[in-house]
Amino acid sequence: MRFVHVISLVATILSMIVLSACGNGAPTAKDFEDFDPSNFDHPTSVDNLWLPLKPGTQFVYEGMTVEEGESLPHRVVITVTDLTKVIEGVRSVVTWDLDYSDGELVEAELAFFAQDNDGNVWRMGEYPEEYEGGEFVAAPTWIHGLEDARAGIAMKADPEVGDSYSQGWGPAVDWTDRGQVDQVGQKTCVPADCYEDVLVIAETSQAEPGAAQLKYYAPNVGNIRVDWRGEDQTQETLELVEIVQLNSEALAEARADALKMEKHAYEVSPDTYARTSPVEYPEGTPAITIITPTVPTSTILDGPPPEIIVYASDLPESALYELDFLEDAASPGNKLIGIPNNGDELDPPPENDPHVTFKVQAYGGVPYRCWIHMKVGMPKGRSQANVVWVQFSGAVDEAGREILKPGTGSYLTAQGPAQEGWVWVPCDLEGAGPSGSLVYFQAGGEINVRIQAGMEGVGFDQFLLSPAEFLEQPPDETIVEK
Repeated sequence: MRFVHVISLVATILSMIVLSACGNGAPTAKDFEDFDPSNFDHPTSVDNLWLPLKPGTQFVYEGMTVEEGESLPHRVVITVTDLTKVIEGVRSVVTWDLDYSDGELVEAELAFFAQDNDGNVWRMGEYPEEYEGGEFVAAPTWIHGLEDARAGIAMKADPEVGDSYSQGWGPAVDWTDRGQVDQVGQKTCVPADCYEDVLVIAETSQAEPGAAQLKYYAPNVGNIRVDWRGEDQTQETLELVEIVQLNSEALAEARADALKMEKHAYEVSPDTYARTSPVEYPEGTPAITIITPTVPTSTILDGPPPEIIVYASDLPESALYELDFLEDAASPGNKLIGIPNNGDELDPPPENDPHVTFKVQAYGGVPYRCWIHMKVGMPKGRSQANVVWVQFSGAVDEAGREILKPGTGSYLTAQGPAQEGWVWVPCDLEGAGPSGSLVYFQAGGEINVRIQAGMEGVGFDQFLLSPAEFLEQPPDETIVEK
């Protein structure tokens, strides 16, 4: 990614970049690389020597740019999140980038990367938001497979001097960046450290002929310096000043901010981003744990296991994906989790539609009954505003067969009545009665819970896993007392 994007809306796509002198029969470069989605067995394990992308790593750069003849301080913060996004069948790492000029945020970006079986890192697309005076102005988005866009190589596995390649092809937004290996074996010092065996890539684009951005890469680190040559209007310079490995709390905050940005992307990019599947949490990494007694499989129960009750108001915003906290005086903590009603039914799992994820502690081998305290909304269009779906990690049926795993098409359905208002709704397995809808966990301990909206306009404020008291009959309203 070029840190400063110069998008010319009137630029005419120029002819292909010439790799060697014309007129002697030498081949010219292709607009985009040959992309084989079957060559990505472990695409999110990005351990390329020159561009490693470990979730939780944050790179901080500082430098200068020239804008309207004035040199201004420039700061870029790139965070490798633990989110992933499937693009044309290839699961990709999501980075969240912030670009500041003279202390003001001028661009934020979600970028997507995947490593192929040969070790090359591919840029699968980008969603940048541009701002002026703190206001959103544009989002020149390109995503592989949409609007003739094609993935490009962000870093080769074994770069050699002279290698030239497309870094992505997005003709709808004039994204035509190319990289060429310019130097190897260099030494350079930046505020973060001094590095040897540095690789230098010269980046060019058809929209900026005669300009090149030079990016310096240190082994096992990544980009450490940005410089320029030629007719680069911004004359951007950056140096790596800090590498941070975020703790779980800071990573959750970054994840939440990236999810907010994606939510906006679906609103402002209907022709491109809105046609992609949503980003996903890493498996086994929901946002919060509800503390209940630790329960190893070997526990011998003295009496019934404890009821597991989770209140929506106790969950952090980072646990929500495309759902919102809504004020409701009838709910514990005066909050419910819901979704506005635009009249649509939603797709069931494995579609990654609006959901909330969290962890609880449960006993192994104990039958549980799931209940949702649901607020049925006003019907509109195709939506009756009365359905959610529930999935669990480690869940099995009475025969020990795995069921209800997040990311699969196995789920419980909690369908409320047609009447508006609050009601406790059981989570049922399709075609099974109450006894056939009991949930077991193969091993005791921490499990993941995923509650996904099935219709717009629905909400809930409590989730209950009952091992005893409410196996057949629903709770009454008194349980709302915290």
